[in-house]
Amino acid sequence: MLSFFSVIDEMNAAPPAERARVEEAIWKTYGVEKAILALDMSHFSLSVRRSGILPYLGLIRRMHRTTEPIVRECRGEVVKYVADNLLAVFAELSDAVSAAVKINQALIRAPVPPGTEPLSVAIGIDHGRFLLVPGKDCYGDPVNVAYKLGEDLARPGEVLITAAARERLDTAFAYALAEQQVSAGGLTFKAYRVKYP
Repeated sequence: MLSFFSVIDEMNAAPPAERARVEEAIWKTYGVEKAILALDMSHFSLSVRRSGILPYLGLIRRMHRTTEPIVRECRGEVVKYVADNLLAVFAELSDAVSAAVKINQALIRAPVPPGTEPLSVAIGIDHGRFLLVPGKDCYGDPVNVAYKLGEDLARPGEVLITAAARERLDTAFAYALAEQQVSAGGLTFKAYRVKYP
C-alpha cells in the first residue's frame, strides 16, 4: 500500500478527469467519522521562560504518562503527541468527553513533584468526518476546530465541545453543559463547556 502522502502526490499529479476517482479512493481508505480530542498544555511559553525547557519536557512526559492510559480506558486511540499537545480519536463522542474529564481530574489530583509545577490542560472536542492516518496524523475540519478550541479558546482545566458534537450526545450524558459563543479565525460559533466536579 502506498503511504498517505504518496497518495496525495498521486492526487496532485492526476489529470482533472482522474482527480475525483483518486479523492474518492483517499476517503475510502482514510476517511472516518469519529470524535476528535485535542489537548494543549497550559502556559507553555511562560513555563519554559521561567524554568527552562528541561523542566517543561518533564511536565510534557508527565502529561503523556497520565493521558495515554486514560485515552485507552475510554476506548480511544492516541493519534500523536506533538510538543505539548495530544491528539486522540474516539468512536463515541461520550467516550471522548469522559476521557477529557478524567484527564483533567487526574491532573488536579496528581501530586506535584518538588521543584516542578502542577500540570493543567485545555481540551477541545469535535465530531465529524476527517482523514485518519492511524498512529500518525489526522486532517479535516473537525480536527482543526478541536485544535482551535483546545489551543486557543479553552482555559486551563476546561473542556469545550462544538455544537455539532453536542448534537450527538444522548439524554443520558453524564455532565451538564454551558453554552457560550466563541470566536476563532474570523468565525463566531457556539461551543459548550463541560461542567464536571
